[in-house]
Amino acid sequence: MVRKITEEKPIPLGQVFELLQVREEAGINYVQRVTAQHAEKLSRNAAYSEQVIESFQKDFNLSRLLAVQLVNLNPKTTKDVKSVVGDRLSNDEIEKLLERYSEFVTKLLSSAPPSKTEEEESELEKDTGEGFEDL
Repeated sequence: MVRKITEEKPIPLGQVFELLQVREEAGINYVQRVTAQHAEKLSRNAAYSEQVIESFQKDFNLSRLLAVQLVNLNPKTTKDVKSVVGDRLSNDEIEKLLERYSEFVTKLLSSAPPSKTEEEESELEKDTGEGFEDL
């Protein structure tokens, strides 16, 4: 069955993970499974990511693509932000963006359940027999 693409838009890793979880029930291939593992490790809460993306678009006049890239990058320094936005934003705007992002992350972390420890993650890799080095 050929599927028709009706819409194309950048989405954050949290949404990628959620979409692949839904598809997993019907069966996913190896590449999709590896993508899901990667997205799970690096993603933020999908609904929360969408709020951050919308805020970046509205308050800093960024395109959706740039906003999604910033959320996926998890910027911590002005250099991180500049690597994505180039000189579209002034240094003051970049500082404000980083402050806003850190506020979102702080709220997310304070409301999130505890994450897996490194030991649990390494056990999971042993159980599945897969890791990034297997790619």
